[in-house]
Amino acid sequence: MHAPFFTARLVALAAIASVVTGQTLPAGCDRAVTVQSGDTCDAISAANKVSTYQLAAVNSDIIDPGCGNLFVGEVLCLGITGQDCNVTHVMQTDDTCDSVAIAAGIPINTLLANNPNLNTICTNVYSGEVLCTASQIYVKL
Repeated sequence: MHAPFFTARLVALAAIASVVTGQTLPAGCDRAVTVQSGDTCDAISAANKVSTYQLAAVNSDIIDPGCGNLFVGEVLCLGITGQDCNVTHVMQTDDTCDSVAIAAGIPINTLLANNPNLNTICTNVYSGEVLCTASQIYVKL
């Protein structure tokens, strides 16, 4: 009685699984994570010490700009060898880019260079965003 409904759902799930398992990670990927139920880009970034920008940039062929298309079981690259910033800070409500840079012991220009998604006056940062706070500049624009 419900066979067509269940068959259609099974076919849809199989199609999604084939897309997810058929993906390839970027060349030079040095660490990866599998998306779990309830994951967001910020949560994945915080748990794995990778900036929100780096996660999105490395996976630009997979993740949409709003990070609204994560699928359970999908494998994401966290960093590319030689360009993998794993020194991070999760922004809190009262944080500013200046306070984060001072706490990390880095110049504000280094913070901005490693997080090119931020504007020069840092008004577009949000609570929960993960920033690269390394003293080395990883982002090559």
